[in-house]
Amino acid sequence: MAKAGRRNKTKFILRKELIILVLVLIAMIVTTVCLSIPSATEKRLEEFNTAITEYNTANSTSYSTLGEDSVIRKASLKQVTKAIEDSKGTEEEPKYTYILYGSLTNATICQYLSAIDTEAQNREVKVVYLYSSEKVDKQEDKDDADFLNEIDQDEKVFNSDVLEGIDAVDLLKTPALYVYKNGELIFNSVTVEEDGSYNWELIINKAFSK
Repeated sequence: MAKAGRRNKTKFILRKELIILVLVLIAMIVTTVCLSIPSATEKRLEEFNTAITEYNTANSTSYSTLGEDSVIRKASLKQVTKAIEDSKGTEEEPKYTYILYGSLTNATICQYLSAIDTEAQNREVKVVYLYSSEKVDKQEDKDDADFLNEIDQDEKVFNSDVLEGIDAVDLLKTPALYVYKNGELIFNSVTVEEDGSYNWELIINKAFSK
């Protein structure tokens, strides 16, 4: 009887060790799978950097890609609208919203996205929203009802607040960099670019010095 007891105890120990081993293996597999899934930040960077890299390849350029600490965030029209509405600070403690309007296939966006990111970080800006208007690349459809409706929705956001003495921005011309202070537009790049007084290096500097 004593021998049978020892055998049962040995089987129990072996069974317990086997269960622990299986659980450890499962934990290792789960951890490996989780680590292999790209984070939201990695996915965002991959989209931006893929666009820049593809442009470089197609056009023999060498525009810089973004680093892991990038503050550029792609946003929908709804998110952009909310960001503007939420930037309600005071004169003593103003809140700013920075929005880049354009397409990831646009030459200027690909060329200056990294410079915009760097300047924003240098100025301690937490986020620059990129509203990627792919419809602007498909202007052969600009008489299409859906296209006109989408542009109309953009107009309600990006031309609802027009700088004094300045015409509304032509949203079929990209890109454009907007700065809002306490929810009110205080700068757009199209204005200074069209009068010939600024190139994009100066535009970026002026936008983030507001």
